[in-house]
Amino acid sequence: MSAASFLPAADDAAIASARDHYHRHGFARLEPALAPADATALHRWLTGEAEWWRVLNQGEDKMFELGPEAQAALAADPARAEALEAAIRKGARDGFQFVYDTVRTADNQSERIARGWPVDRLVEALNSERWLALFRHITGADDAVLVDGQATRYLPGHFLTAHSDAVEGKGRRAAYVLGLTPGWRIEWGGLLMFHGEDGDVERALMPRFNSITLFAVPSLHSVSSVAPAAGGPRLSVTGWLRTTG
Repeated sequence: MSAASFLPAADDAAIASARDHYHRHGFARLEPALAPADATALHRWLTGEAEWWRVLNQGEDKMFELGPEAQAALAADPARAEALEAAIRKGARDGFQFVYDTVRTADNQSERIARGWPVDRLVEALNSERWLALFRHITGADDAVLVDGQATRYLPGHFLTAHSDAVEGKGRRAAYVLGLTPGWRIEWGGLLMFHGEDGDVERALMPRFNSITLFAVPSLHSVSSVAPAAGGPRLSVTGWLRTTG
């Protein structure tokens, strides 16, 4: 992927349409996000060389990360795996709960450049003035100065319950989701769902390859469970447009 530029690929008309939609509805989808070759190369890396860690939570303050070895040990112990699944299901009934896989980008620029993983190079590109200016233009978040990110993989049974993304001290102005799953079907789940004040779903967006969805923070949203029949993982790069590091 040495030739990947990760430059914005949408034309002026698509950008203008996204800006108008964002200011009217609080979210917008921009596509194509990247040059097709760059999006395809990212997808290839995420389905090939990337090392995925399983992340899940217990309540609001505890998060657990399971690396490849821990995941293999869990798969070899059915009783322990079922106990963990039961705890996840219980947590999702009445509270905030998530389970999915991640590849985290390095926190600072020097680490991203030194490591050089494709997802690091993408987030480095998203912090360029060209991308920042585009994000500010669409969202109106003129005080945003940085973009963070992680790759995510939702396998069957993975989900993220309702939350607003508002965390004190993080300076989050908008969230983004860069879809990297080709050929997804709406029946497979993994939908980005925006919740209304009446408890209904106001809008549900299907994962779409090489599109970037932006939405305001705070916005109550969730990711619906990926169905057992899904033809592959739900892949994306997600993060926030922020005012502070």
